[in-house]
Amino acid sequence: MTETVPGDLRVDKVGDVFFKPLREALSLSQHTRQCPNFSDWDHLKAGVGRCLERVQSGRDWIQQLWHSCSMRLGVSCFFESLGSGRRLALLQEANARIAEHCDRGGGVDDPFSVHPEMDNFAVHAADGHYHACSAHEDMIDGKRYPVGHFFAFNLRTQSMRHLDVARPKRKREHDITALKRLDPELLRMGEPKGRKVLIAYDPAVIDFIQWYNWKQAKGIYIVTREKENMALQCCGKLEVDRSDPRNNGVVSDELVGHSKGRLIRRIVYIDPVSSKEYRFITNEMKLPPGLVAFVYKRRWDIEKVFDQMKNKLLEKKAWAKSSTAKCQQAAFMCLTHNLMLILERTIERREAITDEKIRERAAERQSADAAKAEAAGRAMSPLLLGVRRSVQRSLQFIRWLRWALSCATSWRAAIEELRPFMAQYLS
Repeated sequence: MTETVPGDLRVDKVGDVFFKPLREALSLSQHTRQCPNFSDWDHLKAGVGRCLERVQSGRDWIQQLWHSCSMRLGVSCFFESLGSGRRLALLQEANARIAEHCDRGGGVDDPFSVHPEMDNFAVHAADGHYHACSAHEDMIDGKRYPVGHFFAFNLRTQSMRHLDVARPKRKREHDITALKRLDPELLRMGEPKGRKVLIAYDPAVIDFIQWYNWKQAKGIYIVTREKENMALQCCGKLEVDRSDPRNNGVVSDELVGHSKGRLIRRIVYIDPVSSKEYRFITNEMKLPPGLVAFVYKRRWDIEKVFDQMKNKLLEKKAWAKSSTAKCQQAAFMCLTHNLMLILERTIERREAITDEKIRERAAERQSADAAKAEAAGRAMSPLLLGVRRSVQRSLQFIRWLRWALSCATSWRAAIEELRPFMAQYLS
């Protein structure tokens, strides 16, 4: 299976452009090896293809490869590759390079770029995500349990990284247990030395001593929500700049103490639309409180990507039972997300095509929220009104991509097929 190097869009195929960053990443890899039966390139393409296509099992996907790609791949060969530690290292290295590619070109829709206080902060969301176990999963107490993974999502650039698979000693590994056993450098997500890393996580991350250690050793800061039973004691009030509209909705900004003897920060915030009260806690002490609340709100972006994985890419079940194979599947899910993101940005840059229907829907939601807030006598923060980016790829885009990768249509013809799908929903 040979492909031309993208250059002439009159004859290039969508696959040439879509896989170009992956080809470049493979060419720079330190983990390649000659495998005549199933090359590293075929392994990478097969993994991305399985994430993209609608398949029910590994055997289903292998048969599709026989029919559509003339790739005469045996079932045992595919699953042996999934269990290969070398190929896992190759895949992780490739996705790290692809994520860096996303990060280099991802400033257009960065919701934090206009805030100078954030200039020295990398901003990520991280969370655990579970799907069904494989058919051959080992039983624990007569039951097979879901497979957990821990992912990180760059809130500036939308790149996705896999941190690790859950490694429970019995039934389930708690999020903070998993994060504590990881190399702290991994939680920096490849950010350069001297740059602070702010991670938004749900309350499963609460461990104040660990927060202190991450901050002191690696410049890692956490923002999450207070648990109801924490009984934090207010030790002092921080001044809130009421002239800064970004602080609209902030009720108070406090220093609070806990039994571990470290001061942290608590921000009480009222959502202007729902009137619901939120209590955010963080070990970052200087950012405007409204901006901290906004960082946590953007944490929802990683949940949208999980939804894309589950309901659009149909990744609802583990491919195999070994930890290596599970890590490969998760890395392929990230790689597929990142490659789709790069392709969408390439189409926007080269063809001036954006997913207008999603942006229009986001604008409608913001207008409705602003009207609700005004009716309740509250002012919306400009932070909530300024971001209309698409975090998920639409199903119409994904269906088009599946079609474009499977046919021999030129880039130009495929783009003309895509154009109406990005302008409006099918009716």
